Formats: sequence, structure tokens, C-alpha cells
Amino acid sequence: METRSFLAIASVERTGSTLLCSILRGTNLAGTPIEYLNIQTKNFARIRNECGQPKIKLSRQPIARVRKLTGRYPWRDISYFSSASWRKYLSAIASQYTTANGVFGVKMHWNQYKRHMLDMGVDASFWNVPVKWVRITREDELRQAISFVRAAQTDSWNSNMATKADPVYDADAITAALVRISDENSDWDVYFAQNNISPLHITYEQLTRDMDATIRRVMAFIETPIDVVPEPQTKKQGDAVNKEWAERFLAQYPEHAERTRMWQGLH
Repeated sequence: METRSFLAIASVERTGSTLLCSILRGTNLAGTPIEYLNIQTKNFARIRNECGQPKIKLSRQPIARVRKLTGRYPWRDISYFSSASWRKYLSAIASQYTTANGVFGVKMHWNQYKRHMLDMGVDASFWNVPVKWVRITREDELRQAISFVRAAQTDSWNSNMATKADPVYDADAITAALVRISDENSDWDVYFAQNNISPLHITYEQLTRDMDATIRRVMAFIETPIDVVPEPQTKKQGDAVNKEWAERFLAQYPEHAERTRMWQGLH
């Protein structure tokens, strides 16, 4: 399929980007956005097998075989693939996952875009088509940080994934997650400013409060209005434990109160 436009979804972990993309994929008109740049996933391994790219460097193949024998991905990081082979992968996924209307979409957290595109000498212009940037953030950054810590502890990153461990309150981990959120949001801010990009900005709160209107905004932005907004393929993971952790954390560290909206009844 010929790619005529690129939908770039800029995110930071736990902003509702998985929910957003599950709905966009359901339209069959938004370029099948998933985390193609996240090389530590079953999706990446499957796509790599399908398109035969990227190939592991000859110098890395002995250790790759050892890693595979021990049940790990044969690659540890992006350095296992040559730059040329990685570019072939980027071309292949656009050819394979562009929707019938010519849109190709990628969801990418800042660390993925930085390590697996910018540091590899390519950016969103790689596909030589107009780029439509959509940025999703979360107003309640404390709940975002708590969601990140719980997902990391349980290894359950969406409602379709089983939990592998019970979550345990960890104030230090929540603090570290808040720092990471600030840093990566700042990195996106700097990137957009330096490149004169004005993305369509939506929030997790807008998406969950009025899903229909938010999805229609995105589809209108990529010049593909739709009649019916499809149902999401994932569900909200937050529960009473998240609220309990937020209250406990703020009791310990009230200076972080400005990074949550839970006291305004928006939780």
C-alpha cells in the first residue's frame, strides 16, 4: 500500500496512548498505530519475522543465539541491528501497515523515538510524506506515575495482559516516575519547539471523559472524518489501589500536590 501521510503519536508512558491507538486502529483509516519502535515486545518479534528485517549483525549472532537458547529476545538493544537493516525495517512496516486511505501511523514514547529513530539518523520525515503529529499527555501526573510503577511491578501494561506479580507501594519508585515524566515531556517540548511543530494536543482526561469527541478531533486532524467511533480494545486499569497510593504519597510528599488533579474530583 502506498503511504501518503504519516500519523505520529507522541507520548510518554501511561498517558492513555494504548487506549487511543486501539480505537484508531478500529477505524481502519488511521494507519494501524502501534509501538513499532519498541523492540522488546512480541509484536516487534512477530513483525520482524514477517518482513525479515531488521537483521542481526554478523558480529552479534553468536551472542544472539545464546540469548535465544535462554528464552530471551536474540537482541538486547538497537545496536544488534545495522543502520541499513533498520531503515529497511522502517520501510517495510510502512508498506505493510498503511491503511487503504494511505495513512501510516506509529505510536512512540520519547525514549523510543530518540533511541530508535533520532539516534539512528532518521526522523519522522523518513517516509517522505506529510507528517501529522498528535501528542497525548496526562493532566494528573501523579496518577500517571503510579500507573507506571504498577505496570512495571506487575508487567501488565494494558488490560489484556495478565499480571505477573502483586503491586507494592513504593514511594521512591513513584518519585522516580514523576521525574521521568517531567524529563520526557520536556524532551518532547524541546523537540517540537526546535522543529517548529505544532501538534494536535489531547489529554488522557479528555479521551476518557469524551471519547467520541476526542477521536473525532484526531480523525478530522488527519483529514479523515468518520461516521461511527469504534469501541476501544482495552479497558481502564486504574482502581481503588491507585487512589489509595496517591493519597498515601501526597501525605508523605505534599509538595507534589500540584501534579495531581485528584482533589478536584477528576479521578
